[in-house]
Amino acid sequence: MFKKIVYLSFVLTIFLAMNTAGIITGQAISFKDVTKNHDWAKEAITHLASEDIIAGIGEGKFAPDEQVTKEQFAKMLALSLSIEPEENPTQTYVDVPAESWSLPYIEATKAYFPKEPFLPVNQFVPEKAFTRQEVAATIVNGMGLSASNNLFDKDILETGFIDCDHVQSDIKTQVAIAVERGILRGNEKLLRPNDPVTRAEAAVFIYRMIQIRQGKGELEFTTSTPMVGESQVTLERAKEWATQMGAHQRFIDIADIYWKYGEITGIRPEILYAQAAKETGYGKYGGRVLPEQNNWAGIKTATANGDATYDHETFATPDDGVRAHFNHMSAYLGLEPVGEPHGRYYTASRTAWAGTVTTAEELGNKWAPEHTYGVSLVAKYLVPMMGE
Repeated sequence: MFKKIVYLSFVLTIFLAMNTAGIITGQAISFKDVTKNHDWAKEAITHLASEDIIAGIGEGKFAPDEQVTKEQFAKMLALSLSIEPEENPTQTYVDVPAESWSLPYIEATKAYFPKEPFLPVNQFVPEKAFTRQEVAATIVNGMGLSASNNLFDKDILETGFIDCDHVQSDIKTQVAIAVERGILRGNEKLLRPNDPVTRAEAAVFIYRMIQIRQGKGELEFTTSTPMVGESQVTLERAKEWATQMGAHQRFIDIADIYWKYGEITGIRPEILYAQAAKETGYGKYGGRVLPEQNNWAGIKTATANGDATYDHETFATPDDGVRAHFNHMSAYLGLEPVGEPHGRYYTASRTAWAGTVTTAEELGNKWAPEHTYGVSLVAKYLVPMMGE
């Protein structure tokens, strides 16, 4: 009997240990030194701590105002990107010895860190304080966004900050992308790229990155393009642009119908025509939606639960498809539809953001989960169409 009780106690202990581990992860964690002065970072710190991406320094403290080091940031980045470090990685840097706690994290993320000017390639300086521009560049590299085609406004640093000349030339593109996506933000026209980052600030940077990866990011809008108003592009210019872009003839021909419904609804037709170019590859399609569906905006059915061809609306005529595009956008703008709307219109009109969109840039996270959707629409399609 005694052995049976001992055995049951052992099983219960294992069960509780296994299940408690799952409960602890995700619990809200607070630190006594994260005070009212850190309200701007509290949400980020709490979230990252609950996900075991960051940890305190003991005694219920986080040390939010201490500078974050390169090795600390390497661990934060690896955990936030779900990168599994090797157990016994090969040592690359002479100043990160094999017995160092940070070696696995540094080796796992080393490709994302910008090169240190004048530093030998076999040194990492793990305890060095990390600067704002270095943090920004490392995050952008880690997200795979470092290519110049991920930057929509190439002048964002020059037009936004008086200290933009302090940004290192070799990471300028990454810093600009970080600013554009709202990862790195300035204040009073100052970016302060060389300022060291505190642990609280690092938590905010990482949290913003996570939000973006979850489709919840906030962009630094550098343009504001009203959805409603007089067209700024003539029908002839739109067709000329479509031809220059190698569009299919069906896309060139459909422009007339876009300008027709622009007159009827008051929605700027060039914006929706640009969106049709983005959604259909200038009328070439080639994806899940077929040309014969007359679906110019990738509109889903009311009951769609995937991304197959049948999950997308089919319209009887090209005109019906364009009218549906304007009706669907009307739900976002808070306008009345034209004629009988399609089923997905009613779904869109019941969303939290229905009737709240006023600019093309705001379509990100609303029309599409990608938060850069509206900005890229303007920068890559509308601006070239307008000839700017």
